[in-house]
Amino acid sequence: MTMTATYLALTFVASVAALGGAVLNLTGHRIPVTEAQRLSVPLEWLSFPIGVSYALGFLGLLVGVAVPAVGIVAAAGFVAFFVLAIGAHLRVGDRSLGRAGAGLALAVATLVVTGMYAAGQDDLGGAVSAYVSDLPDPWWPVVLLAVIQIGDAVMCFKPVGFIARCFTDVGLPRALWPVMPWVKVAATVGLVAGLWVPYVGALTSAALIVYFVCAVAAHIQARDIGRNLFLNATLSLVLCMAVFVFCFLR
Repeated sequence: MTMTATYLALTFVASVAALGGAVLNLTGHRIPVTEAQRLSVPLEWLSFPIGVSYALGFLGLLVGVAVPAVGIVAAAGFVAFFVLAIGAHLRVGDRSLGRAGAGLALAVATLVVTGMYAAGQDDLGGAVSAYVSDLPDPWWPVVLLAVIQIGDAVMCFKPVGFIARCFTDVGLPRALWPVMPWVKVAATVGLVAGLWVPYVGALTSAALIVYFVCAVAAHIQARDIGRNLFLNATLSLVLCMAVFVFCFLR
């Protein structure tokens, strides 16, 4: 079997598994609900971040067929996801690691094969390389955005007053508050890594744009029309869009 055929076959299997995980978690199926209760994981986490992570990974693996860099990031994300899943089992003394172990094995295999396939391509950007730069130019706005994101993360670990009010005003469940700083940390890591790793910075910037579009929509839906909407969410969205346009678009 050629490398291309192996890559496509493994990507298909991993994508189907990711789609299944997304559907089960986002619909609150009894299998993830029972497991979450056994592992003392908040049920609110089944939709976000767990279900959303599966869904984004599914899309990332598919997009990776045309844009290898995205496939690598998606596969690496699944490796981290299942390492955390195994950690959640071990934290409560649960040694039944069948599904989590199989998920980690599949994720590692997908990452290795995707990396080998990508190494044989002319450009990791694939179909988007004509429109998006692999590395930021200029680089300093990306660093500025990374500093802002890590600062936001620090303020979210123990939410300061205005952030706590922001979470409350949009109706974010308290069980999800501990997740938010890690979203910011992941964004910071992606932006900094993107200074050297092709297309990772562009992908992270694009993901931040989607994140803040969702944040703006959440504020509008909650009728939180004020400082939180305009100064926090909208300004951040404009900043992320500016970084993407001026640093990555050709």
